[in-house]
Amino acid sequence: MAQRLAAAILGLGVALFSASSCAGKGDCRYNSDCTGAYCFEGTCKKDCVDATVDCPRGYTCNAVAQCEPPVGDGGTNDGATSDGATNDGAGSDGATSDGSTADGGTPKRLLDRCANDGDCASNLCRAWSRGAASRCTKTCATDGDCMTGTRCTAVGAETYCVASDVGRACTAATDCNFACLLAQQYCTAKCVTGADCPNGYGCQPVGSPATNVCVKASAYCDGADTSSCIAPAACDSSAALLVTSCTLACNSVADCPVRAIGLPAWTCDGLCRRPADVYGPLAGGERASYACNAAQTVVTVCNDAQHMDFGAFTVPAPPAVDCMAPMTTDGPVTDRCVDSCRYRGGCAQGFACTAVGSVGGGRIGLCLPALGPGEVGAPCSTDSACFFGYCNRTTNKCSRDCTADGLCPAGSTCNAGGTPVVEGMAFRRCE
Repeated sequence: MAQRLAAAILGLGVALFSASSCAGKGDCRYNSDCTGAYCFEGTCKKDCVDATVDCPRGYTCNAVAQCEPPVGDGGTNDGATSDGATNDGAGSDGATSDGSTADGGTPKRLLDRCANDGDCASNLCRAWSRGAASRCTKTCATDGDCMTGTRCTAVGAETYCVASDVGRACTAATDCNFACLLAQQYCTAKCVTGADCPNGYGCQPVGSPATNVCVKASAYCDGADTSSCIAPAACDSSAALLVTSCTLACNSVADCPVRAIGLPAWTCDGLCRRPADVYGPLAGGERASYACNAAQTVVTVCNDAQHMDFGAFTVPAPPAVDCMAPMTTDGPVTDRCVDSCRYRGGCAQGFACTAVGSVGGGRIGLCLPALGPGEVGAPCSTDSACFFGYCNRTTNKCSRDCTADGLCPAGSTCNAGGTPVVEGMAFRRCE
């Protein structure tokens, strides 16, 4: 009874916390939350205004106010060339390099930036997602045909691989690759099981006629406000939770959100239920917050029970928490929830699944901030500076996790990245 009362009190308290910690001036989760700036550790930031004054010679000040190095048509820099290397399993759609640097008219590889179909070996240059710049992609029949981080999607009369935008804010179907859940205002995608969706999302039939789509569970709700949930009955106030949280209906556990291998799994009893180590709903990228569990241990209320400082790439110590307080306690502004991931389901929009995490001695993927200006090979100090969401901190250059598809942009190859394995595969990255 006491635990149930504590959960109810904390739920009320978090309503206040949630209301006060929405993105406001200077507070952000994605680059799109900022105007003419980029999101760095929760704060909108500008590195430049005038490239001739603020940036190194030859650099430009891009749309998110970061100094961007000069690049060739294929997006390579630092003088990198492919030196005749093949793309390590890319196949014919990946375009063999044949000494190509993707400049001077040589067809570009999948993932390379492009201006028109003729630029690409696949003969298909399309927007990476709605409103984004174009990259070489390919036609497809299923998601399995596509590059990691993309989905096979019908866009107009064509069906091709396009970056997943599940979770992107929307107010109309035209904001999304596939569809917008208008009441909840986020983009979704077709699915067969929860494994087809990012962690924090399950698979449920929606609409009339019903279509199985990715439905978000990593959102706060309470008895007075269930607007973030797919249905009012999908607000979970189980005694084990410290903060009431959205969920979804399920016929089996296959419908529920999927975490990385090695982490406790969700269960199904008609509703998807969080594992015992998860106490709340905060999604990846949101500011981490804390409360005390029944054992009076301070725990995070992140939806995947994990948190980190994305910039420093460390796990911050939790703050001091009053276990009798009626609301949660925020961590430092740079302390953010982070989701684990599997390559199949990938991550919510704005993040990339990169296998740099560990659990029980094994390697797991983490959803790291992505879509920065840095192409593979560009200098970096944080993952958010890189388009593919991976800054190799050994070389301080942008990379890409190519474990699952073997694909790298022109000027780089897919190389061994060290042990242990991830999802039974040797970890590889673009270098």
